Amino acid sequence: MQKLDDAVLTIEIKNQKPLDLLDLTDSLMAVAEAFRDYATQETGDPLPDNMRLHVRELRSGSVFADLIAMTDQAQWILEHGEVSAGFVGNLNEVMNFFMGRSGTPETAPTRRQASQTIRIAEPIAKDTGSQLNIQVAEGGVVNLSQVIHMTTPDANAAQNGARRYLGPAKPASYIATDQLLTLEQVKNSAKSKTGDRGIIETIGSHAVKLQFLSEDAKRKVLELEENPLQSVFIVDVEVRSVEGKAMLYRIVDVKDSIPKDS
Repeated sequence: MQKLDDAVLTIEIKNQKPLDLLDLTDSLMAVAEAFRDYATQETGDPLPDNMRLHVRELRSGSVFADLIAMTDQAQWILEHGEVSAGFVGNLNEVMNFFMGRSGTPETAPTRRQASQTIRIAEPIAKDTGSQLNIQVAEGGVVNLSQVIHMTTPDANAAQNGARRYLGPAKPASYIATDQLLTLEQVKNSAKSKTGDRGIIETIGSHAVKLQFLSEDAKRKVLELEENPLQSVFIVDVEVRSVEGKAMLYRIVDVKDSIPKDS
């Protein structure tokens, strides 16, 4: 694990009442996910998800978290200070959009960014009079052009705007056609009913348990000439979810496949 400069991203929550631990950890996790997404997209690093945020120090009083960007392998020369400052600027732009303070950015926010905004703002939205401050300092000098300041009304506005952007919550079970599925793991048996997992990015970024509703559908995956783990499948799927989060993909049909490197 390597750190290449002195950039520190500080998150401060000035809470008025005790913080719910789940809200706090999920808020910080959302920041970490958003940073990883930004760094992967913006740096050109050939190693996906190589740069991540790590905790350097937690301080008392209000909640202070000093985070630093680190890479598993420093095979790509990266200016972490620039990436961290760029990330905070991008996050501020996204939040201002959902708060209604600006028009649509040049690149419209994704549904994932809307969901992350809701999670980041949650501890502040629940605690009247609290504040969230995010800033980047390099060599001890704060980059004043890249500072996020959010009050409780701001947090509520950001969450409401993000929820409107996402639209009505999806039902607990629905059919989605022509979805792109990548496999995380698959059992080498058409009869197997367990052990298969995959990702459908348009529905969620996490791997979900798969159930093939017919042996024929599973054979279309297993009998592929290419490695199924290196392919993208076009599928019709029944999505089953809990509290809006997909928990099971029931594969109705496998229509086609595309090599990932095509």
